[in-house]
Amino acid sequence: MDEAIPRSKTGWLNPLFRGLWAVGCAIALGACALAQSPVSKALPDAALVSEVTVRWAKLGFETRLVRVHGVTLHVAEGGRGDPVLLLHGYPQSGEVWRLVAPELAKTHRVIIPDLRGMGLSESAPDGYDLGNVAEDIHQLIFSLGISKVKVVGHDWGAAVGAVYALRYRNEVSRLAFLESALAGAGFEDLWNFSKPNPVFTFIPFLLMGEGDSTEDITAELIHGRESVYMHHLWSTFTGDKQAAPFAGWAPYVAAMARAGVPVSSSKYYRAIYASADEVRKLVTQKLDIPVLAIAGEKGIGANHEALVRAFASNVRGNVIIPGAGHFLAEERPAEIVAALKTFLAD
Repeated sequence: MDEAIPRSKTGWLNPLFRGLWAVGCAIALGACALAQSPVSKALPDAALVSEVTVRWAKLGFETRLVRVHGVTLHVAEGGRGDPVLLLHGYPQSGEVWRLVAPELAKTHRVIIPDLRGMGLSESAPDGYDLGNVAEDIHQLIFSLGISKVKVVGHDWGAAVGAVYALRYRNEVSRLAFLESALAGAGFEDLWNFSKPNPVFTFIPFLLMGEGDSTEDITAELIHGRESVYMHHLWSTFTGDKQAAPFAGWAPYVAAMARAGVPVSSSKYYRAIYASADEVRKLVTQKLDIPVLAIAGEKGIGANHEALVRAFASNVRGNVIIPGAGHFLAEERPAEIVAALKTFLAD
């Protein structure tokens, strides 16, 4: 495992000094890593890394760039206790957990990676099928010396978490599955354009870039209009816009403006058919660890439980949060914290 930003070993320093130290390391070592890397254009610039480092430091988390499974992942970590992995979805980053993670870190060691091709992680050219991304996570957890982990995932992060648990059944002890579905085990029922589907119009848009052209049309159309595109997604899928205003999406807009990220993040959707083939094989034996399903009333809602039971045989709860849409951790952080604390404490 190569670490471009090492973990602090200065436990005797006060929190403010540790935060400043982390920022300095992010700028100096991050810049050095980017300069030396042969894929530097696929990595974030030092200024963006330092901005994110500052925000996480204020929450008591350290950040670093970690090389595992042939890809460089941005990881935030904080807290002590049994390990909990938080996985984000599209089109966001690990910062989606910023209102939830500090509370969980009071009783758990919380690990928050940006998934390959999103946030500040490397926009690798390929490897976006669920099995491969799940392998990223397995190797990250292994590199941290963790043998058992509880997983919380939202959107694509939930799908990655579920496939990770299905592939490594002795490594994941619990799974909280928020507002998602597995390709090959229910998502195809949502991915349906047999009649007008105004909610999922962005999916065909993300698929446009595939083909023989040297230009990716999706990326070309998003370039310079990241805020317009992201605002559309926020507006479409946020149930309570007052609770989670678009201003909170500034980190995701900045990440989407990185070269390569519009393409790499869209490849989760472009790889969905390959992902579904693996999932169909995996779910012939359903997941038997405790699983908690959480959905927003204005998101997947009442349809969510069936999507979870399609791959899990031990569903311990099905929570539907009133008034919330898809982005639960930002729209209803207190409710998410309460549900997760109870589930993860068992």
